[in-house]
Amino acid sequence: MAVKRVMHGMTTSTLLVSLLLIATYVKGFTLSNEELLIQRAKAYAANPTPDDLADDFIFRGPVIGPLNKADFCATLSSVGGQNGIKDAFPDLQVNQFGFSTDPTEPGRVWYMERPRGTFTGPFDHPVVGTIDPTGAKYIGPPETRSILFDEEGKVKYQSVGYVADRFTGDTTGGRGAVFGLYYVMGQVLDATVGSPLTIALQRISEYLPDVPQSYSKRKDLPKWWTDERMGADK
Repeated sequence: MAVKRVMHGMTTSTLLVSLLLIATYVKGFTLSNEELLIQRAKAYAANPTPDDLADDFIFRGPVIGPLNKADFCATLSSVGGQNGIKDAFPDLQVNQFGFSTDPTEPGRVWYMERPRGTFTGPFDHPVVGTIDPTGAKYIGPPETRSILFDEEGKVKYQSVGYVADRFTGDTTGGRGAVFGLYYVMGQVLDATVGSPLTIALQRISEYLPDVPQSYSKRKDLPKWWTDERMGADK
């Protein structure tokens, strides 16, 4: 009866993800078990939650990050609430594939995405306000992502937004992750590593209230993260 109560109201996809997560722990999660690593990565990629993240978690993209757990969750909430990304692109399909374990780095799983969607709902941009839908098609380029797990099966590190091929007929100007979505919504941001303009804007945004952070303060980063580059720094 308890199981039935938990299952009641769940969508099929959410239930499958939940069962998959339970299965990885019942079997005994270890970094050397490639099958469980990939199962765990697929479950997290399909339905990520703050509970999946380690306390010393770091998020990094080509020009965004490093973000610690608290700042990462705050940034996600700024684009994931009412009139967020899911509302703006209600038919969004991320099309994940190619999950594989890293042969040189224990606990790391790599995978690809080729997202598709349509801009048919309003989006409340955290800076410019509400952006009205245009019906524009979102065709993202192939994008490489990765997830690094710790010994407890928590996500210690996540990387996103690394475009593998910008010549596949995308509608994002070759941009990946949220930069591609913004491009389709008419908000063109320079996602080039080392861009003087992007670096300057990120420095300025540190002092602006209610603007999502591009990276966490150095003093708030976990000790294991030693790379000195912040945001779009080259």
